[in-house]
Amino acid sequence: MMKMPGLVAPLSAWSACVAVCVLTGCASGPVATGAAPLQLALAPAALGCSVAVQQQLTVQPPSAAVQTLDALLEVDGQAVHLALFHMGQRMGVLHWDGQQLQTELSRWWPAQLPPAQVLSDLQLALWPVAAIAQALPAGWQVQEAAQGRLLSYKGQVRTDVLAAGAGAFDIRYVPAGWSLHVASPGGLQPCAVGQEAP
Repeated sequence: MMKMPGLVAPLSAWSACVAVCVLTGCASGPVATGAAPLQLALAPAALGCSVAVQQQLTVQPPSAAVQTLDALLEVDGQAVHLALFHMGQRMGVLHWDGQQLQTELSRWWPAQLPPAQVLSDLQLALWPVAAIAQALPAGWQVQEAAQGRLLSYKGQVRTDVLAAGAGAFDIRYVPAGWSLHVASPGGLQPCAVGQEAP
């Protein structure tokens, strides 16, 4: 696996909640009132490959200026490792081995956001739909769309993830009214630039 650099490395869709909390001071995640926030905790191996990629995202909060953020994602069959950055400041490092989430959070980390929610957003965007569907609690549903996937709660779409070319995708958090554009090698298919897991 690639070693974490000390400088800014580019950020991904899974840290969208972090970005919005930092930029707009929000106190809640993208799920509307009436449903507890979805928190996936899928096995690292369920991604299906080993990946070490840099990504860049552009956040469009409601009624606020567009902002660009950075980070680095590493996944293999044993662990997920990610570092989150904002304006050159490392906000935190998360390590998930499939059973325990370990974190190193700086003073830049928003207190309103549980690190487990970041892991969940990461997996919602990039893990296979079949693996996500098996882990969803009652009332939630994920389905393939023409160019991506839709996450719904009791029939109402909460999040959609759509391809935006071969190396990018967009995420819309529907009830919250904000969106995220992610430039990432492989787009919604990270295993296209990774290696098959053993």
